[in-house]
Amino acid sequence: MADELDDIRSRISIVDLVGQVVRLKRSGKNWTGLCPFHSDKKPSFSVSDQSGYYRCWSCGETGSIFDWVMKTQNLTFGEAVKVLADQAGVVLSRQQGRPEEKEVKLGRLAAMESALSFFRTELARSNMALDYCKGRGLDEAVMATWEIGYAPDVGDAMARHLQKGGFPLSECKELFLVDQGSDGSYFDKFRGRLMFPIRDERANLVAFGGRLLGDGHPKYINSGDTPLYRKSRVLYGLNVAKNDLKNDAPIVLCEGYLDVIACHRAGVTTAVASLGTAATDLQAQLIKRYTKRAIILYDSDPAGEKAAQRASEIFGAEGLQVRVSLMPAGEDPDTLLRKAGPDAVKVAVDKGIHPVDFKLIQIQQRHNPADEAFWREAIDALTLCKNDLELRTYSQKLAPLVPDLKDPAEAARWLRAEAGKARKAKGRYDTPEAPMLAGRPLVGMKSVEADLFRAYLQPAFRAIIHPILTEEDLFLTLNAADLAKAILLKFGGSPPTEDGAILIGRMEDSDSAKVLAELEMTTSSRITLEWVKESITLLRNRKEDRDRNRIRLEGSGDERLDEISKRLKRKHEDAES
Repeated sequence: MADELDDIRSRISIVDLVGQVVRLKRSGKNWTGLCPFHSDKKPSFSVSDQSGYYRCWSCGETGSIFDWVMKTQNLTFGEAVKVLADQAGVVLSRQQGRPEEKEVKLGRLAAMESALSFFRTELARSNMALDYCKGRGLDEAVMATWEIGYAPDVGDAMARHLQKGGFPLSECKELFLVDQGSDGSYFDKFRGRLMFPIRDERANLVAFGGRLLGDGHPKYINSGDTPLYRKSRVLYGLNVAKNDLKNDAPIVLCEGYLDVIACHRAGVTTAVASLGTAATDLQAQLIKRYTKRAIILYDSDPAGEKAAQRASEIFGAEGLQVRVSLMPAGEDPDTLLRKAGPDAVKVAVDKGIHPVDFKLIQIQQRHNPADEAFWREAIDALTLCKNDLELRTYSQKLAPLVPDLKDPAEAARWLRAEAGKARKAKGRYDTPEAPMLAGRPLVGMKSVEADLFRAYLQPAFRAIIHPILTEEDLFLTLNAADLAKAILLKFGGSPPTEDGAILIGRMEDSDSAKVLAELEMTTSSRITLEWVKESITLLRNRKEDRDRNRIRLEGSGDERLDEISKRLKRKHEDAES
């Protein structure tokens, strides 16, 4: 597969590909134009034919030809590869599935559509189901848009319908449409329920959800995972909501089908819901294909609060900008819409708060600041901060509450230090880096680190830089440390000999390749052999300083401090001599 990707890259010019959408003009070794991913007023978008990557220096969008197709056409990586392979005339080893596999999938999709037709017909026949819909404020237009149906409370009505349509019931059982008794006969999986068809982001009908019209248990039955459906990566309503996920509009994550429909009726047309499971990282990755922002709109009961907190952490870990908006007590979007109207739903959505604020509010409701549990959970909340500015802000907010530390500045420093330890315990870096300023060439990396990796792209400096990539805790930021690890993982202990563009290509469209491509697009006049040596010395000295401070904080004894101080003194004396 890697050879096929290289073949595609070699045959398709990123300048030609992007130029089909963006009017590009040569600027030095790169091409520039208005960024298609945000409202660009001046050319902030740069494309490098040499590295094969694009980059917006304003909004930060970056990627290769595969990323371009994924983002501009809302495709998965595999789908983007197929599109580009067709353009390049490259035959993929796994491009074409076996004809019988395609026929089986088409047959399954046809069975699902037949089931939906059955449910829609039965809804029109059932006065009870229609009265229920009317009572929930679902008019004909809404029911048509969301394709709502009804499963009659009859043992095998669906099974007979599917069998009459020529669909093997053994396969329909795999699709969660029917089940089989001990005597071998088939019966309906859904009975006496209002039916909600579930379509994936490409509008394929892959599953159903059914709600009881009256009291009973379980209230909902949802399709389990099937050959067409994995609930962990599908979002109900995304096939509708994606049409309005433009200009970085936030997606709104609700708890259920009727909540999503109520939000859309209220004008919140980017609402979706997870399906029979808590929010997942796969769903977060799916959302990132359409927007960078998410609002969690869950009920304000304990279960909703817990689910909202977990969802915000999962989405935040995937790089989404998250806000949490709990519904008024005792309400959900459906009941609130019927009681107070569309504006009330919009207000609830707009009241979203930062995940750290949300978590701290929950902690304050459970614990007193005098309790150890309060600070254990509060420090854990601080690990959700995305950058140093956020960490400082929340540390200062909490500082007056810290017992036994009357100096707020000292208390804030203690909180930041404890948050750093907690992040490290979770496998994250000590302190989050400051956010990228618009136009800066690299996210979350110090300028000395960025220029060292720029120098690394030049073979003349690579032999002196490559060995330091193995030095533990040398770099100041997590991004630089991760980039060093990725290079070592790819090339091992011996520095590669290729020029920068080929080296980037060998990184195979990883995040590290994107970072290196950004560096390749920019230059720095200060990079000389002398500067490289001085920068390496600077990083090593700062590491010594960190080690000394860490020992002081840990109270490990003066002997180790003295030893580090002596080493530092010798280094400085050697540098001056």
